[in-house]
Amino acid sequence: MKKLFKRVLNVFLCLAVIGVSASFAACEDIKTLEITVQVYNYTDSAFYAEKDVTMTVSLYRHLAPKTVDYVIEKAKAGYYDDTVFYKLAEYSSQIMVGDLKFDGTAVTQNLLSGKLPEEVYGEFERNGTTGSNLVSAKGSIGMWHGFYASAGTSTYKTTSKAMDSGRGTLFMPTSVLSAYDGYFCVFATFDTTNEANMNALDAITIALSSSDNYTPYVIFYTGEYDAEKPTENYGLTFNAVLKEVFDENYDAEDNTYNGETVFKAEKDQLTEFDYKTVYIPKAVNGQVTAKIKSVKVK
Repeated sequence: MKKLFKRVLNVFLCLAVIGVSASFAACEDIKTLEITVQVYNYTDSAFYAEKDVTMTVSLYRHLAPKTVDYVIEKAKAGYYDDTVFYKLAEYSSQIMVGDLKFDGTAVTQNLLSGKLPEEVYGEFERNGTTGSNLVSAKGSIGMWHGFYASAGTSTYKTTSKAMDSGRGTLFMPTSVLSAYDGYFCVFATFDTTNEANMNALDAITIALSSSDNYTPYVIFYTGEYDAEKPTENYGLTFNAVLKEVFDENYDAEDNTYNGETVFKAEKDQLTEFDYKTVYIPKAVNGQVTAKIKSVKVK
């Protein structure tokens, strides 16, 4: 009887250890980012207190390990600090962040040690990864990847190489984007019932929903494409000018800006875009009205 009791006890202890180990493993697979946001409250005509707009984001490493490790590495290096939230003119149902900065007067490209961050493998179904069950909807965050506009149209093209061309730019849907499912890596979520999260998201959305609160810029490249320089814009020069200035100086027939050819990608050339119109939040009292101040990995 004592032997039987010991055997049962040993089995129970083994199961308990396995259960605890699995629990720890699950915890290790869910990482947390604490994103401190600087965002303006247009109702009260004042910036929110940081505690009221600090977003808590869950990263699911078991669903997209390479992407999560990549984002954590960049966050720890300070890559996302001071990056502005913005919108693409063609995409009204998502907020972008990560690749642009704005000092109140000029839009600049976000770089890490003077260069673009390296590319990350695209972990999504279209690219052969089926582990993620997260969808593009309000409360989710995904990794943007490269594609380019077809000449003379707003239709976008991509190549198999573009599937792995994410460079840390994130997108946050403000509604369900079912057309994205399987085409982008959605690796994180945030609780939409959390007051601080929603204060931040709502305020960012307001800052980017009215031309009173944002300024349109056109971002484009010039120069010669060099496939051997992936972290240096492939040898291209980054440009960002006010849309009204771009429109005044752009010759659509010759595809030139002030006489210089505007780059347009072909075949397997990889850029995130040819040229695009972005809505950049305005500054109030010298402070940008919607940006990430800092990111802490917890």
